[in-house]
Amino acid sequence: MKNKFLLSSCILAISLLAGCGGSSQKGEALEIPTDLPPICRDIDFNADPDMREVCGVRKASSHNIAYRNIPQQRYLIKPSETSIVKTNGKLELRFQNSLPLNLDGPIVDELIFNQEKRLERIKNTYDYHEITKKGAERLRIFKMGIPTDKGNKYDFCFRIPEKRGNDRTRSKAMGVNIETMSCTEFDRIVSTK
Repeated sequence: MKNKFLLSSCILAISLLAGCGGSSQKGEALEIPTDLPPICRDIDFNADPDMREVCGVRKASSHNIAYRNIPQQRYLIKPSETSIVKTNGKLELRFQNSLPLNLDGPIVDELIFNQEKRLERIKNTYDYHEITKKGAERLRIFKMGIPTDKGNKYDFCFRIPEKRGNDRTRSKAMGVNIETMSCTEFDRIVSTK
């Protein structure tokens, strides 16, 4: 009787350990940097853990995960280097070489940020216009339509101001300060060009 009990206990312990070992890799909390090189962006780091060190990805430590805010990121299809980052419960639209822009409204709750969605690019629309009138400053404006995981699409409109100063006073490394504008103003300008 004692041998049967020991045998069944061993089998139960082995099956529990095997079940835990198989599931520990799946769904691990990872710290994925928001400045991943393009070659690392489409990698599933749970399925391919060997690429973590190369791409700067590491496991989030369990003892302090509740106290740390790990930014999550999803890329858009247009422009190619544009992404949306979720940090502190807020969304930031990030363009290459520019300051981040806050995205407000219902879109904040309608985009999902998890490992599966990180690998999907957001299929946004991008409508860019450059208008130059005689005697006036060049006007560069664009509209982005961003679809959400709940099926809605939200439009955001922006203006790219001209750089001030000259090469001596303006650093080449300075980012572009993109400004938000109303989409009704964008539509009005585009319709009268």
